[in-house]
Amino acid sequence: MGWSYGAFVAAHWAGRNPDRTVGAVLVDGAQPYDWLDEAMEQRIRKLFRRMGWFLPLLRPTGLTPRMTAEQQADSNIELGKLARERELGPVLDNISVPARYVVASGASFGSRGDEQERIRAGLDAVTARNPNIKVSAKVASNHGAILRKDFRAIAEAAREAAALDRSRR
Repeated sequence: MGWSYGAFVAAHWAGRNPDRTVGAVLVDGAQPYDWLDEAMEQRIRKLFRRMGWFLPLLRPTGLTPRMTAEQQADSNIELGKLARERELGPVLDNISVPARYVVASGASFGSRGDEQERIRAGLDAVTARNPNIKVSAKVASNHGAILRKDFRAIAEAAREAAALDRSRR
């Protein structure tokens, strides 16, 4: 199970280790879409540069990672590269265990307009190609609030994947 970047890790793990995986729950992440271009990379760097002065103040609250603003920008840019259809598509196609998505709605931090919804729309092709992967729920929360507000939907997706695994054995 993983949220955001963790969903990418969970998808890779499930694809590479089906014999050691009951199922996967991918929470608003691991959605193949080619969203990173030079302009977006510059936008990410600018956003994290602006936030750099107050991010260390938020660290004790657990709201920000123990990374510099530059490291956070690099991490988000890396995620954009990993999300490319040619990179992530084959990983998702290789998943042979039950996998369930819980998808947020609306914008996330730093996104504009319907950017997030365009990214999420890429899941239609994924679920059409791989019958092991389904969208368990599309919830009202945005990316940043999904764990706090929609934990019940995430837990239900985990129960669903686990029940499917039991029926496979």
